[in-house]
Amino acid sequence: MSEYRAAMEAFIEAARETLSCEQVITDYALRYALGTDASFYRLTPECVVRVHHRTQVQQLITLAQRFGIALTFRAAGTSLSGQAISDSVLVVLSEQWQDYEIGSNGDWITLSPALIGAKVNQLLAPFGRKIGPDPASINSCKVGGIAANNASGMCCGVKHNSYHTLKDMHIILADGTELNTADARSCEQFRRSHGEFVQALEHLGEQVRANQALRTRIEHKYRLKNTTGYGLNALVDYQDGIDIIKHLLIGSEGTLGFIANITYHTVPHSAHKHTGLFTFATIDSACDFIEQLSRYPVEAVEMLDKRALMSVREQAIMPNEVVDFPAQATALLIEIAGADESELQTTSAAVSALLERYQSDIIHQYALSSDSERAQALWNVRKGTFPAVGAVREIGTTVIIEDVAFALSDLARGIKALHALFAKHDYQEAIIFGHALAGNLHFVFTQRFDNDEQVARYEQFMAEVAQLVAVELNGSLKAEHGTGRNMAPFVALEWGDDGYGVMKQIKQLFDPKGIFNPGVIINSDPRAHLQHVKALPATDNTIDSCIECGFCEPVCPSQGYTLTPRQRISLSRHQQELQAQLASSTSPSSRLRQRLGAVQSRFQHLVDSSCAATGLCATRCPVGIDTGAYVKSLRQQGFAQSRLANRIAQYSAQHFQGSTQLARVGLSSMKKLAHVVGETQLHNSTQWLHQRFGTPLYFSAWPQGQEQPNPAQSHSKSGERNVVYIPSCANRVFANDGEHSVQQTLQQLCAKAGFTVIVPKQLGQLCCGMAFHSRGAVHQAQYKQQQLQQVMAELSDNGRWPVVMDASPCALHSASDGDIAPLDSITFAQQYLLPHLHITPSAEPIWLHVTCSSQHLDGGKAMLALANALSEKVSTTDISCCGFAGDKGFTHPELNSHALRHLTDSQPPGCKSGYSNSRTCEIGLKAHSGVVFTSLLLRLNEQAQARS
Repeated sequence: MSEYRAAMEAFIEAARETLSCEQVITDYALRYALGTDASFYRLTPECVVRVHHRTQVQQLITLAQRFGIALTFRAAGTSLSGQAISDSVLVVLSEQWQDYEIGSNGDWITLSPALIGAKVNQLLAPFGRKIGPDPASINSCKVGGIAANNASGMCCGVKHNSYHTLKDMHIILADGTELNTADARSCEQFRRSHGEFVQALEHLGEQVRANQALRTRIEHKYRLKNTTGYGLNALVDYQDGIDIIKHLLIGSEGTLGFIANITYHTVPHSAHKHTGLFTFATIDSACDFIEQLSRYPVEAVEMLDKRALMSVREQAIMPNEVVDFPAQATALLIEIAGADESELQTTSAAVSALLERYQSDIIHQYALSSDSERAQALWNVRKGTFPAVGAVREIGTTVIIEDVAFALSDLARGIKALHALFAKHDYQEAIIFGHALAGNLHFVFTQRFDNDEQVARYEQFMAEVAQLVAVELNGSLKAEHGTGRNMAPFVALEWGDDGYGVMKQIKQLFDPKGIFNPGVIINSDPRAHLQHVKALPATDNTIDSCIECGFCEPVCPSQGYTLTPRQRISLSRHQQELQAQLASSTSPSSRLRQRLGAVQSRFQHLVDSSCAATGLCATRCPVGIDTGAYVKSLRQQGFAQSRLANRIAQYSAQHFQGSTQLARVGLSSMKKLAHVVGETQLHNSTQWLHQRFGTPLYFSAWPQGQEQPNPAQSHSKSGERNVVYIPSCANRVFANDGEHSVQQTLQQLCAKAGFTVIVPKQLGQLCCGMAFHSRGAVHQAQYKQQQLQQVMAELSDNGRWPVVMDASPCALHSASDGDIAPLDSITFAQQYLLPHLHITPSAEPIWLHVTCSSQHLDGGKAMLALANALSEKVSTTDISCCGFAGDKGFTHPELNSHALRHLTDSQPPGCKSGYSNSRTCEIGLKAHSGVVFTSLLLRLNEQAQARS
């Protein structure tokens, strides 16, 4: 055994004793999947450790020092430059790092590092404030990563980045020492215990300030956006050692210490905005306008070149003539904000007047407007550019994004020079976009690394880019994405020997044994950026366009339980890669066989069984990748291979009324049995069966079986207010917890509103097919959907009358798989019933769970609108997906339990009941909150009266 291997095994054993076995992950499939990040590099950690609090970080650092093991800290893993990967120990933050404190009426906020940026802004919204950094990944990235990378964004510029809005920081250094800069006692103790360290930093600052050439270079570089190397401006801007330490940690990418919390000065957030998109005929005219516009108080100016516009031309708001725009066409997305409407109008008028002077240069425009929906569509154009390139890349290529910055006076020259380099090195697909007011450009291109010629092409291209940016135009090689592995070889080129020498001294002072994130920022290998490139092999058409950005992760119910969508995709690709290697090898190694076996043995649970497959990830994915659809395709493959499963599904589809009747009897029998033997005893008994055979697990929230449905039916169409009602299988099987069934409730509401309800005679046989489809029984699902579509078409007079279903998942499934698109009952009530009802608002709060399917249908707008009509106090569960996923709450209850672990945190005071629009979701919500959840229709029926 090698010395390194022995040290690693000793570290792992000690970590398990110090923390817990569950926190120290060595399973190969898991650590491979958890090791992925948004960059185009791949390293597989020897182990992944989840830490829950500062003490555990200290303990881990102590062990790392003892055994000489390197640590890499990871927040969300949305960074793009390879700074959050490791082939040693990857330290990830558990969800327990969620503390925050808001002070001075929102003027500052102290944050734990695992809080998501967008969540922080939600906390600050009531104060009219936000944090300064606003990276494009703010809905996914976490505070620790924002600070460690000095991430900025579209509206942030330089003024509002983490460095300039930093108030205080709680740090853990390489020797395990804590420093809380907000605590005078902590600072004084640190000065006594680490006096030589503090003095050395202060002396280093004196040397830098005395070196006039270096000081001038630093001051110029940080007038631009710059994250290349360590923040040397800390040595110029501050003389006190504590101030220098906390500002050096900003942008240090986990190489100097661990940021345990950070306090930001917040910045104003205005709801008064005007947004527009203006396309100029030439780069020169656009850049000239940008220089003029920089004198105005503008919130953001985003630039897109012609190819960037072409990459998102399928978006509805893009004009058809974009194809005919000249090659140098350059679009500017402009957003103006004001503290109030008067300030907004003043600035907007001034900018409009400036635009008028450039009208002869503008070939297309969306004028400045307060239309929020159009503004969102325009921002979607900008945000869609990076993933759009990934979506259309040739399979086997890697998507690379770089970000540079120039002085505004050099911006046009820089853009044209980059275009020339793209042409020279045959990157025909490369696009440029960026934050124009900061002179910050992102360029995206695709690259193969599967042969020496391609590697040499990339190496030469990057060398010429570095020379252009850092030397010829004296810009920043990294403006906001961090140095990482892909720019570490060029840090010395940008900063010169003096600047780079100072950086090496900083690293030595903070981390003399080099245990923190080695190879990042300081790296002596001139070809480090060419190594460990991530493979993205063809796996499945549904997921092949994924670039593993991680935007999907916050809404995934299995995050922290097993895997997230991008991690499922990553592991699927790896299995494909290993299988290909095994097939092509004449004498495969035992290591290859072991890795493939390790992945295959865990694949079913990690990728398939624990996935809710609701497709909510697609709503966050910039290119709409539905990992749930991919998982369903895997289930279809498995289903096709099972004769027994096919026979059962076929029989159930053909005898559906009998199947649902059997389910109703079974539910009622279980509830009766629970009364006899006790809820706990029955739960324990079914748990034994569940663990061994995968049978459903009984728990007290299980409902009774619905009594044989016999809704009042009308089969004749009278008047103009007819509606076809298809009660869902779930509401026909599972009894409701309310006084009336959902079927009775909807029919009563329709009667109040003057609608004639038409219910199919053959209702017992009808099903939308989703229950079959989710298990992989696609043919049976299609059979049931076709049967339903035929009935809906006949009863609705081919769509003349609305068709309504009382479960949002069924409505969504039917709407996406047929000519007749039924409405979810909540949408129907909001659109059709409310205008004919008198509502008496109630002071009783409404606690609302917006289902995945409602989010797919309309973002939950109809449900929220209906709830707001009923109560002035509407709160949502703050749960993206409950994880019940049809019947998984019975067969895989761990997923539902994990997804709802924080459910009661959002329960409003005085709340007596909760509401949703999917019966199975309501069962799980009740089980994990103790609050009865029912259809929102029941609350509507209580408060609605017929209009006189």
